[in-house]
Amino acid sequence: MIRSFEKRAEQKISGFQSPAADYLEGRLDIGDKLVIDPHSTFYFQMQGMELQSFGILDGDILITDRSLEPLHGAFVIAFSAGCFTCRVCLLEKNGMMLKNDHGIITETEVDVLQIWGVVTAVCRNLLPNALRVGRYSHVCTL
Repeated sequence: MIRSFEKRAEQKISGFQSPAADYLEGRLDIGDKLVIDPHSTFYFQMQGMELQSFGILDGDILITDRSLEPLHGAFVIAFSAGCFTCRVCLLEKNGMMLKNDHGIITETEVDVLQIWGVVTAVCRNLLPNALRVGRYSHVCTL
């Protein structure tokens, strides 16, 4: 889960203020950038290389929003045949199709196809294996 830093009240300064105070910026809260609706946001870890040609690799964290409607070309988390899968949503005249590197699934080929959410962002671990030790061994993994 992404942790959030508490918002601190602005400090009042009496006397001469630092000239550098004009350049102060607020602290970056990554949760504000990646999570739009916290109540509808869920995290999945990609397993497999089925979307490698699309830039999604094994072990990537997929930030998914359930409140969004899938559009043509959106990455979606679908629930099909009893498991979750990440695919590209293709909306065609004859219905919805889900695509990955190995092929296309149409709505009629599966018993129940449920679009569970739309992937809004991908987080990837960039640490080399030599640095994945100790407390860094699980960076960007669940």
